[in-house]
Amino acid sequence: MIVIMLVTTSCGASYQSKEMAVNSAVQPRSLSYDQGKVMEESKMIKSDEIEAPAVERKIIRNASLNLELKDLSNISNKVTEIIKNHQGFIANSRKWTGYNNRKFYNFTLRVPAEEFEVTLAELSQLGKVLEEELSGRDITKEYIDIQARLNNFKAQEKRYLELLNKAKDVKDILEVERELNRVRTNIEQLERSIKYYDNQVSLATIRVNISEPEAIINNSSNLGFLKSFKEALRSFVKSINLIIVLVGALIPWLILVAILGYLLYRIIKKKRS
Repeated sequence: MIVIMLVTTSCGASYQSKEMAVNSAVQPRSLSYDQGKVMEESKMIKSDEIEAPAVERKIIRNASLNLELKDLSNISNKVTEIIKNHQGFIANSRKWTGYNNRKFYNFTLRVPAEEFEVTLAELSQLGKVLEEELSGRDITKEYIDIQARLNNFKAQEKRYLELLNKAKDVKDILEVERELNRVRTNIEQLERSIKYYDNQVSLATIRVNISEPEAIINNSSNLGFLKSFKEALRSFVKSINLIIVLVGALIPWLILVAILGYLLYRIIKKKRS
């Protein structure tokens, strides 16, 4: 157990040393930084470790393009031809028909990062550009951190394998194997992250939405119906107004009739009683 703790501690110190080396390669030293401290920290790095090289910037590039085109009958072939000419591929495509038989196409394209701009320019020439959006995400810092952690876990794996070969006690073997499995799980996760980032950086993503122009509705055929409807509505409103006026004029007479009826009812009731 003590040996395992020593391995973990040793690898943690190694990771910190590697991280200082990476940071020194990416960021300039401050003039006020203690030179004696730099010499002291540099001695902590083992002689068998290689100095971290300058890391290339890692940029994930994306674009979104909205186009309008009258004739979409051959648009899939045109997009396919452009993307193949630049060593890319169509990751996803979709087409559908909307209101008034208006056609829509959607493409998700992946192209090598070095072909990103020229591919986007050619796609823009397919139709009228309604909207274009470009974005770039710098993941250099995250990439360096993941790579440093991966190297640290690989160093731990190597040392645990050495301990496993030397271990004779069953308890020690089980302890080392458990730690070795933990380290290898972390290695697999970090390697997947590295692979994902490499894919996103090497291949840019372009999302293209293409649609037919919205149809202009000819209202001349509906003018007669609309005019008739307005006339009918106007007549209806006039009728309602006339009814209201008549009811207003009849109310006094209705009240008088109601009073006379009530008095007549009282007289008849009194005579009967």
